[in-house]
Amino acid sequence: MMIRVLVGMLIVCCIVVFGSVGLKINLSGSVETKKLVEDISRSIVSLLPKEVYAEIKVNDEVVFSNWLDEQPEVIYQQSLMATYDGSKDVYEVSWFDENGQRLYSCVYTPRGERPYFEFVRECVHLPLERASFWLLKNDRFDEYLTLTYHPAIDEYGTFSPDGKYFAFITDRRAGNRDIALFDLQEGTLTILPISGSSEYFPRFSPDGKRIAFQGSLHGFWNIYVMPLQDYSRNIVLLSAGNSPAYCPNWFSNDVVIYVQDTEQGNALFTATLGRRRTRINLPEPFDMVFSPVVHDGIIYFVGLRNSNFGIYALTKDGKIVEVENTQFNEHDPAISPDGRYLAYASNVTGYYTIWVKDLVTEEKWCVTENIPHDAFYPVFSPDGKYIAFSVYEGRYEPDIWFVRFKPSRSD
Repeated sequence: MMIRVLVGMLIVCCIVVFGSVGLKINLSGSVETKKLVEDISRSIVSLLPKEVYAEIKVNDEVVFSNWLDEQPEVIYQQSLMATYDGSKDVYEVSWFDENGQRLYSCVYTPRGERPYFEFVRECVHLPLERASFWLLKNDRFDEYLTLTYHPAIDEYGTFSPDGKYFAFITDRRAGNRDIALFDLQEGTLTILPISGSSEYFPRFSPDGKRIAFQGSLHGFWNIYVMPLQDYSRNIVLLSAGNSPAYCPNWFSNDVVIYVQDTEQGNALFTATLGRRRTRINLPEPFDMVFSPVVHDGIIYFVGLRNSNFGIYALTKDGKIVEVENTQFNEHDPAISPDGRYLAYASNVTGYYTIWVKDLVTEEKWCVTENIPHDAFYPVFSPDGKYIAFSVYEGRYEPDIWFVRFKPSRSD
């Protein structure tokens, strides 16, 4: 039955495949793991990017192949072994490379709280991410690219200004939120754990030497800065006081802007790397403010007024300008490298989608209209080619997606 289903999917995939990276996967197991192996195979096929060639074997029998006469530029060979320990009622899945080197392992017990579907997703993320990393590194995808497939949280993306790194927050490591650093040139992912802390909102400095982030190293939310090299020994606390501080970004190479709670609500603050802090007094009142981002000295931020979230700007001459404020809610402002376009999340469609507004013509269009799930936290790549964002797909935690940015709807 499984072979007939996968052959049917093969007919569809062969029509659209045009990629140049290949996966050769051999899945093996026992009678006890037969269903698990079949579910893993189906999941890989259902999630496989259309730009990827794949040949999947189960116990050395081909059950899926969209391999054409053309050979991919790169072929990744990986094998999976699924085992079951009846004495403990535990399933274990391990991935190996072509040399037999173990790459990844994960376990599941039906007696635990973890859902089975989540375990299957963890089992399949490794080959899918290996292929998606290659597609992004080599710019070989169509309109959209799913970058991450792990069932853990992957969100709050940010690019280094030179385009070498893409950082985001993940809780793949024992459920703790860490900064993950994806090397866009090498196609590799590195986790940067900070003992005793959970991290949010990583942001590269304009010179790319440091990352600012929201962390809990001192027991509640504060703003920190650290270098990329030898980071764990050089973490600097920038915010002060006993009130939570959050949503950091960079005003300049030496100054971080962030939000901190106050007795009246919250406010925008700046802090130098020497920890000299200044409150920004806005000329107009807001119930709350969030998510500051700076471009050419202009501070864009989310403002809450009368139970409505909109995007505003504090200009260089100290005036408040309404940038995007409708009867719906607008969040997560991001400015394109040339300063012309605003990307943001809005619930105008009934769920949250990513929109772009031309700040010159005021034209607006949705860039995730073909993704029927909530999307948040857009960010432009330094060359303006991509917008990265997080997608919250049904019962799964968010994943990182990319979309090609086109300067107008008609392009």
